[in-house]
Amino acid sequence: MKTHIAYDTRSGQIISAHHGPADADYAQQQAHDRSKISREHLAAIEIKSDAMQPGKLYKVDSKRKALVEVAQGEKGGGFGGGGGTPPLRK
Repeated sequence: MKTHIAYDTRSGQIISAHHGPADADYAQQQAHDRSKISREHLAAIEIKSDAMQPGKLYKVDSKRKALVEVAQGEKGGGFGGGGGTPPLRK
């Protein structure tokens, strides 16, 4: 299963994650609706659903357009268990 991660291009902060058939445009629109961040500052990447591990925090490296684990003490988003769109932790 694929997952689209919508993020703020200025900070790499993960705004939302969408599993399944949703596409990048849908993920960006949902992130815009949820966060009110201007569309010009939103982007989305596609990752494999198992790329994020519970208990770890992540952000998106905007230059590489890749999911990266955050260093100790940095803000990041992470997945909890369960189905649907997982909650992001900060």
